[in-house]
Amino acid sequence: MKARVAQFKARYQNYSAREKQLIKFGAVALCCAVVYYGGMVPLDNMIKNSQATLKRQTETLTWMRSEIDKNHLQVQQLKTDNPRSVVENSAQEIKLPLNDVRQEGQGLSFVVPRVDINELKNWLREINAAAGIRLEKMKLTPVDHQRDVKAEIQLSWKKAS
Repeated sequence: MKARVAQFKARYQNYSAREKQLIKFGAVALCCAVVYYGGMVPLDNMIKNSQATLKRQTETLTWMRSEIDKNHLQVQQLKTDNPRSVVENSAQEIKLPLNDVRQEGQGLSFVVPRVDINELKNWLREINAAAGIRLEKMKLTPVDHQRDVKAEIQLSWKKAS
């Protein structure tokens, strides 16, 4: 192997200055082509594929949000004569403590000291679907680093005319 390298060096030394410049230029061009086609083109393709995937995912997310908004509207019609008892009985069934319960006209406000956020969301959706009682306002305060929150909730309803 050393003999071949020595032979190539000797042959290179025998070339004229012009031929040496052409060989250097060719080697630089070959290196640039290897870097471009071996590194830059694949990276560019990966970036384009990632951007296309991200765009598709964003479109899917937008579509899913519009479907949720379209298909999960709150019920507007009251379906019970005594909304407060429906809320209290439903809370007792799932062992949800309601503190500071106040009814003001067609509204009910209360505090839930500690509840899992998903359980609360499902309970409010169920109350709305079953009785037509709507969520008016809700203030959530984290209780721990899990999913538990303290919720200050205001519900309302509109009696059918």
